[in-house]
Amino acid sequence: MTNVEWRSSLGASIGNLGFSDKLQRMGILFISIPCPIKKIRKASTPIPVIALNSSCINLSFHFNPMKNNKPLFNLFFLLLPVFSYGQEEKIDSAAIEHERIRWNKSLTRDTTYKFNKEANTLVVETVKGLKPGKALDLGMGQGRNSLFLAKNGWSVTGVDIADEAVAFALKRAKESNVSIDAHVTPMETFDFGTNQWDLVVHVYEGCFEPARVSKIENALKPGGVLVFEFFHREAGIKMKRPTFGCERNSIKTAIDRSGGFKILHYTEEVGIADYGLKKYKMVKLVALKK
Repeated sequence: MTNVEWRSSLGASIGNLGFSDKLQRMGILFISIPCPIKKIRKASTPIPVIALNSSCINLSFHFNPMKNNKPLFNLFFLLLPVFSYGQEEKIDSAAIEHERIRWNKSLTRDTTYKFNKEANTLVVETVKGLKPGKALDLGMGQGRNSLFLAKNGWSVTGVDIADEAVAFALKRAKESNVSIDAHVTPMETFDFGTNQWDLVVHVYEGCFEPARVSKIENALKPGGVLVFEFFHREAGIKMKRPTFGCERNSIKTAIDRSGGFKILHYTEEVGIADYGLKKYKMVKLVALKK
């Protein structure tokens, strides 16, 4: 994450909660320093400093010596969740393992499970006018989108936790005489890279958290394209899963707040879902990195 992006994330986190002015009146001045950094240099005046290394950001909190600082150290630790907002994706190892087992079964062994085995329609329509380049397929599964892109001249990297599904995809790629660089790993720990991709496919891989949007924005080249599709919250309610799916305008808002994209296409409407092959309200987005 760059210094500008960190400031944006930090500013949004603190500004939205109304902390910034209050903290400064209490004697706290905070700055962000992009990594790498080996040490915090000592100030010329005896200002108490607490330093925290979080992911790729080194934070230093400088307490004004003209203020009474004794109660502020406790406040610092209470505010740590605020400062870590948007930097890293949450990792739940048990949930990831559960999903790995579930999707291996659904995509390779469960003959009753219905899903679209062909490339996603939004992906197909989006790339029609694009020059083939480097594509990242998040949640590649059986490889339906990866194979389509590879057959159409794209250099494809796919990521998924379902090892059996990925093995199936690689077998199909070999049979089709195309190549896919496949990684069996959680998206939460996969290195998306920086300015690396011309296309990122994020279909049926859940809704966006700020950290995911930031990683995708960083990973795309300027002019690169993001394709997103997932269930709307109304679909979740219809499935009797009231917390499932993306809330109204949440995806558009997440992209707008990042400041790094131009939205080319956005809809929230009923259509046939790729998974389940039933009519549900879907969220679809195509965005261009500025």
